[in-house]
Amino acid sequence: MKFLQRLLDFYIQSSIHVGFAVFCLVKITENTANLNPNPTLSFSVFFATILGYNFLKYGEIFWKGNYHSVKNYAILFVSIFSLYGLIYQYINLSNAIRMHLLVSGILVLIYPFIRKFGILKLFFVSLVVTYISIFIPFANVKVIEMDLVINCIQRFLLLSSLLIPFEIMDSFQDPISLQTFPQKYGINKTKLFGMLFIIPFMVLEFLKTNSSLISLFIGLITVIFIHFSSKQRNKYYTNFWVESVPIFWLILLLIWQ
Repeated sequence: MKFLQRLLDFYIQSSIHVGFAVFCLVKITENTANLNPNPTLSFSVFFATILGYNFLKYGEIFWKGNYHSVKNYAILFVSIFSLYGLIYQYINLSNAIRMHLLVSGILVLIYPFIRKFGILKLFFVSLVVTYISIFIPFANVKVIEMDLVINCIQRFLLLSSLLIPFEIMDSFQDPISLQTFPQKYGINKTKLFGMLFIIPFMVLEFLKTNSSLISLFIGLITVIFIHFSSKQRNKYYTNFWVESVPIFWLILLLIWQ
């Protein structure tokens, strides 16, 4: 049992789980918008997400060589493997998508500076992931412009809501100077803010060419996660279960559509 828990911890801490989540967001876009599947893009996003998150979380440790544990060496290995995986997939992408991925990489590098502005960082992360998981998959195809706009707004709203449990979990350790949503407005108002974002997310679903009841169900699941989030929740509540929402969403789409 302890071995399985350590394996789960490594799976989460090495950013493989969040990599799968963003990978699933790209596949969800392809599925719901009837786009041609692009495995090269999907796996590029998967490897880039792992690399980007590990750079933000462990960059200083890797740079200084302060590994101190087998776990950190293993995370370094995963990061290097992801770098090679990204390069292999990247060279097979179209020039337009390459450029968009390069822009998203620059945005990741900017994040440490944005993080200093507590409220802004939530929307910045939502915007970047929306750009990666919605705008880039549409880059090489001709689509109805309104569908693209609706998908972008919906994804931004949903991601902003899904980040609320993380904001609440981190509020006890974030410096008070950041003035994040929970620190500035309190836990209850922050939860209400996240839940209200789901209302336009659901309304917009009915304006799409291919609307889906599954999207509405995912909205309700998000509201439930926000409602039960608190500072006292263990790390698996957010880092595993909340981050699993896109994975669960894709599974439902594959089963019922």
